[in-house]
Amino acid sequence: MRNKIVDIFVCMLLITTVLPITALAGGPENPEVVDRIRDVKLFGVITIPLQMQYKYADIVAAWLHEESLTPEYLFVSLQLRDLNEKTESLEAIYDVDLTWNNNRFIAMLHINPEGIHPFWVGRYLDESNDIAQWFECEGTVDIKTNVITWLVPKEVMGNPSKGSIITSIHPLAILRFTDASGLPLMDLFKDLSWNAKTSKDYVIQY
Repeated sequence: MRNKIVDIFVCMLLITTVLPITALAGGPENPEVVDRIRDVKLFGVITIPLQMQYKYADIVAAWLHEESLTPEYLFVSLQLRDLNEKTESLEAIYDVDLTWNNNRFIAMLHINPEGIHPFWVGRYLDESNDIAQWFECEGTVDIKTNVITWLVPKEVMGNPSKGSIITSIHPLAILRFTDASGLPLMDLFKDLSWNAKTSKDYVIQY
């Protein structure tokens, strides 16, 4: 009987030790950013009363994760209220900004009436928000779950090692006129993450 009690105690100790470790990893159940919905704004400032037609620019959450079989990639995911492989008129620009080792990076994707464009990751040059270099990467657009995922090669970020902390995770969705429209390429509608419900860092697992 005593041995059984000891075994149960050891199991409980292992469970309580493992759970906090797995909680460090991001995912749809444990996203790094949980945004408020129905908060798309005209020019990023003016609240829009009816937002049904802007659901594809309304951010729900963003998270990072890794997979043991592909430790060379950092998966960056962005979930919207609605997502389509083509837009009707405006161009949608989806971003997730990340910071590691005092360097800022951006995962970006454009979707417009022509369809889904290539997936890109860039590194900011300085505080002026200029991009030093763009790298094309793999990615997926899952219409069923309304999730965009970038497969960011860690080498693009300088190979952050296990235990490195990714900070300042900021998703952004923008709607603007398309190049083909001939109209000014201004950002008409925006969903910024400054009013997110929760925002936390991510710890590199592999």
